[in-house]
Amino acid sequence: MGPVTPASSSSPRSILQNVVDRRRSLRARLAVPVTITVGSNLIDAVGADVSAGGMRFVAARAPQVGSEVSLVFFLNGDIVAARGTVQWGATTKRGLATFGVRFTLVEDDGASLVARYCRASLS
Repeated sequence: MGPVTPASSSSPRSILQNVVDRRRSLRARLAVPVTITVGSNLIDAVGADVSAGGMRFVAARAPQVGSEVSLVFFLNGDIVAARGTVQWGATTKRGLATFGVRFTLVEDDGASLVARYCRASLS
């Protein structure tokens, strides 16, 4: 796929579609508390969106990019436990940390729970 063209020659919808096309997996919004473990440290975060490939979080502080993390959260009443790697981090306009984790392992039936949640978000 080529670069996004300037807004003057593309509609906002086509620009948005270019961004969506770069996603590897369907992403669904959510707002769930998540406990993240980095080594022996705990980080309380809020999961802002989820896909089969990972999650985006908002927290008071973020782990370093490249950190291996474990996380636990509830999705529609079911517990999901996963491991992953922090891929990126940034600061929100309100001074909070936001960061993305790529899943390397989703335990038990967690992967199917996430996929079902993402599919349901389309309707």
